[in-house]
Amino acid sequence: MNSPFVVTSGEPAGIGPDICLSIATRKDNSDFVIFGNIDLLNQRAEILDLDLSLIEYQPTKEQSELSNNELFVTNFDLYEECLAGSLNKKNSPYVLQMIESAIQACLRDEFKGCITAPVSKEIIADSGFDFKGHTEFLGHLCGKKPLMFFVSETMKVALATTHVPLKDVSAMITEGLITDSCKIISQDLELYFTESEPTIGVLGLNPHAGENGLLGNEEQQIILPAIKNLQNQGLKIDGPLAADSAFLQEPNRDVILSLYHDQILPLFKYSNPHLAANVTLGLGIIRTSVDHGIALDQAGKKHADYQSLHFALNTAKKMANHAERKNRQTS
Repeated sequence: MNSPFVVTSGEPAGIGPDICLSIATRKDNSDFVIFGNIDLLNQRAEILDLDLSLIEYQPTKEQSELSNNELFVTNFDLYEECLAGSLNKKNSPYVLQMIESAIQACLRDEFKGCITAPVSKEIIADSGFDFKGHTEFLGHLCGKKPLMFFVSETMKVALATTHVPLKDVSAMITEGLITDSCKIISQDLELYFTESEPTIGVLGLNPHAGENGLLGNEEQQIILPAIKNLQNQGLKIDGPLAADSAFLQEPNRDVILSLYHDQILPLFKYSNPHLAANVTLGLGIIRTSVDHGIALDQAGKKHADYQSLHFALNTAKKMANHAERKNRQTS
């Protein structure tokens, strides 16, 4: 059996354990190992009336293929008993330990990549940890500057800034930020997604991309010089584009670089409900995730929508296959 992918089950009180259990129904269930508490997963399976078996994963041994309705699991101990829908900040270390263990194992090439179920940023921060989200935490663990990226079957968008207050965004938009973001996009999209160097469209910060200085000067003073410098380095990049019409312009770009979290994501998520994945670029490893939150109100219920998780699983596998093919071509 080839190296599998690791799936962290996320906030234990949320929908993460539920949707992770759905992996047992996939034909490729042997390709994934769930990180989570076995007792919790068994309890959630019983609540959901799921007939499945959890098999302890032993990385030092060759694993046999799973049968239908079986899952590989690596057990992590909860700090306190967990009830579906009821957050407990004392279990925050459990959540972080799963993520850290998964990423460290990926860096050791024990897994092909990591897929993460959702976590609660608020409850982890309330526990005393400096945690603003998966993306920032993964960048810290990998010692890299990460870039948040969303992909569906028809759209790809990246975010120059992530979980920051809107009032702070303007001061964060620098030529260096634009340059670094576009270089990460160009490198990782060619490795994981495209056959040739991707085309990148950069959004302006202000309405109508500033209207030549009428509505703001960041476009003329910061964004356009960065774009021209990148063009001189051979990158296929243009802009600044007006955010309200970027996807209507021809020709279509491979990816649009948004300058802040909610500049383009509302349109993306509205256009791709559940059939999209959150990808972290720039880590040196593959990481994908669902595009939704912990959904406390749906945890332990029988109507959980696991489409986004399965899209994230499929995206991770496609990325790994694409990278392997690229590496063979260059070796």
